[in-house]
Amino acid sequence: MLLLKSINWINRDKKIRLIYLKYEVKKIILKSLIYNETSFYYNKLLYDFKFKKFTYNSSISRYRTSCMFLGNSRAIIQQFKLSRHACKKYASSGFIIGLKKSSF
Repeated sequence: MLLLKSINWINRDKKIRLIYLKYEVKKIILKSLIYNETSFYYNKLLYDFKFKKFTYNSSISRYRTSCMFLGNSRAIIQQFKLSRHACKKYASSGFIIGLKKSSF
């Protein structure tokens, strides 16, 4: 059951990333038109209305970083895109170059 949940989260995250990439340029253009000082107020309202029609999943804040191997979404080390469990496992076995597991 836990494995299915992590696979569902990974697929959902991939879908959100594709939606974000699809609408990224359009959103940047609309934002620049909204904040443009030379455009008329009516046009700004029109652009704002179009901007609000984008789906909720097209936002970058909907991304969820997850471990490449385990699919965990918590305690991710951004440099390696691994969870702390996977990073400890692969560092101690020597798969991550330049990283050693240290102990006191």
